[in-house]
Amino acid sequence: MVIFCIPCLVLVAYFLLASIFIPRYRTYIKQGWRCFADKLRGKECSVSFDNKMRLVVSEWFVNHGMPSAGKFLYKKKNFDWTLITVGILTTVLTVYLMFVAYQFWFVEPPCTEQTCGI
Repeated sequence: MVIFCIPCLVLVAYFLLASIFIPRYRTYIKQGWRCFADKLRGKECSVSFDNKMRLVVSEWFVNHGMPSAGKFLYKKKNFDWTLITVGILTTVLTVYLMFVAYQFWFVEPPCTEQTCGI
């Protein structure tokens, strides 16, 4: 049952980042967190956040000239698996970039006391 929580959690994370720059998305965070908490307890979403976002995302694709992507994401199973895949890929990319940043800043920094004269 916990696998069904991941799409809501991924949506909450994306809207949390989006709400920093676009204030109108801040209302979605509260609804998404409620939905995640409900699914984690094994209940149905009280606010049906994932269904609402599935419809909004598929409508966005259709309105922007990508009807095949909108039709694909309109199906609940496809939407959930797409969110899970995007969440996993984003996590892997973030871990990799943090590893590269650690290597760059701490293991072999480009500027040392001898080369930069600090």
